[in-house]
Amino acid sequence: MEKEIKLSFFKRLKMSIFDFDKYHIIASEGLGRAMMYLVKLILVFSLIISLASILKFSQIMDEAMGYVNDQVPNFYFSDNIFHIESEEDVIIENHEYTDFKIILSNSETYDENTLRDFDGIAIALTKNNILLKQANSTSIIEQSYEEIANSYDLNQVNKETFLGLGTGQAGYTILGNVFGVVFIATFLTYFMTGILDTIALSLLGFIITRIIRLPLKYGAIYSISISAITLSVIINLIYMIVNLFTGFVIPYFQIMYTLVSYVYLIAVLLIMRSEILKKKVKIQMHIVNKEKKEEPIKEKEENKNEKNKENEKKEDNELKDKVEGKMKNNKDNPEPQANIRER
Repeated sequence: MEKEIKLSFFKRLKMSIFDFDKYHIIASEGLGRAMMYLVKLILVFSLIISLASILKFSQIMDEAMGYVNDQVPNFYFSDNIFHIESEEDVIIENHEYTDFKIILSNSETYDENTLRDFDGIAIALTKNNILLKQANSTSIIEQSYEEIANSYDLNQVNKETFLGLGTGQAGYTILGNVFGVVFIATFLTYFMTGILDTIALSLLGFIITRIIRLPLKYGAIYSISISAITLSVIINLIYMIVNLFTGFVIPYFQIMYTLVSYVYLIAVLLIMRSEILKKKVKIQMHIVNKEKKEEPIKEKEENKNEKNKENEKKEDNELKDKVEGKMKNNKDNPEPQANIRER
């Protein structure tokens, strides 16, 4: 394994999406830095989602304030009693963003069955009490204004103060509080989801590496899995923003965007396996080429040695022939030896 490498967040982001052949660098970065990348990725995701949510909430709040200003009669509290300047009940109902119904009435009671039959959030402000039915529930919560007055001064609540909530410092305070709640909830939810997704993805990667005999440790596989979910997170971010502002829905989107990360992981592991095989082939080819280059030299040396041996053998034979020839001459002509004796 290569030594630990440090990548900037945006460089790893780009590499995770576009550079399949560089995932070995990501695997070498270390598990700690991979976890920091996941935290930063979810932080950016949560920040963008929270800003988009605040923008949408601000739009809804402006529409609500405009509706109350134009369509709702004046209302106020006096001595813990609710008053609305209308002889009939005023009903505010919405189904575009979320199902809710608000009833403003001067009556002392309101039909609870009507609230139960509504499929959403229902609130009724009667003369002395407030009734609340939550979504997906049939139970009614009832509380008197006298009990509420122990914590809040209801005499300060009227149409004018309500409209003032959407403007100035009060409006910014509400938006800031909503942003904080949405950001924290989004980060915690998607960080835990990211942890679970990457664990499942890394387990699959561990099985695949054993099948294809890819020598990777689990820590490296988990680091790769974190980067493999990058495109899925970005796709989910785009979908959520589009859905938030347009209501556009894609059936089975959760399954589709999850499959993207699995495809990325499998593709990366197969590419890494292919690269390893290519390196092995190159090494083998290098060895073969080296042997081929050495063979002519070896053959040349062998030929030279054989030639030297032949020359030596030839010289030995010539020397032998000379000796044998001389000995033969001495045998055939003994006179010189006799002359020597006579002298």
